[in-house]
Amino acid sequence: MKLRRLNNKQATYPRKILRSILIAALLSSFGFSTLGHAYSPEAEKKLSVSSAAVANTPLSFSQITEKYIDSPKVVGEAQLKVMFWKIYDAKLAAPNGEWKKDTPFALSLTYLRDFDGEEIASRSIDEMRDIGYEDEVLLAKWFEQMRSVFPNVKEGENITGVMDKQQHTHFYYDGNLIGSIDDQSFGQAFFDIWLNEKTSEPKMRKQLLGLKK
Repeated sequence: MKLRRLNNKQATYPRKILRSILIAALLSSFGFSTLGHAYSPEAEKKLSVSSAAVANTPLSFSQITEKYIDSPKVVGEAQLKVMFWKIYDAKLAAPNGEWKKDTPFALSLTYLRDFDGEEIASRSIDEMRDIGYEDEVLLAKWFEQMRSVFPNVKEGENITGVMDKQQHTHFYYDGNLIGSIDDQSFGQAFFDIWLNEKTSEPKMRKQLLGLKK
């Protein structure tokens, strides 16, 4: 499994946040998970990190999808709201507008509030647990990987996650590639936060997948 950090800019990736946790976060400062302390480098595949910054021109969502997906089209769009707080706008693209978890796809999140990168990683792990992922060693490893990639995000900034043909996951922050995780099981677990039937936001899932309400 390889994680390649390609940009030293602050950057991060989106996550789905439990309603109760998110409400508390919006009213006060986030609390940080202690999950990282259980991480054991010896118990996992090696993680390689490149500190080289990439000065490429930012890509649009369309350009990102065309890079990985054949005939990409938007499947659906949705907005996550918690009570009267708008959290982010989401958009899913897949080949010919038809999503299948074993084919390339891209999920774009444009944040409507500021969020801390480490907390995004922590809450992503919480969501994975709720869906049914129970291997704590694996979850701890994923937490460390996400924490090393995810930046703090501000209102209006975008993070796009892409699953490629090899089921490797690539993260873009405002159109710039910031990191990749070459672990198929991670990609499945991460995108399950939004697309699994057990997601904490079933209405949003239906909208993203273009399903009838």
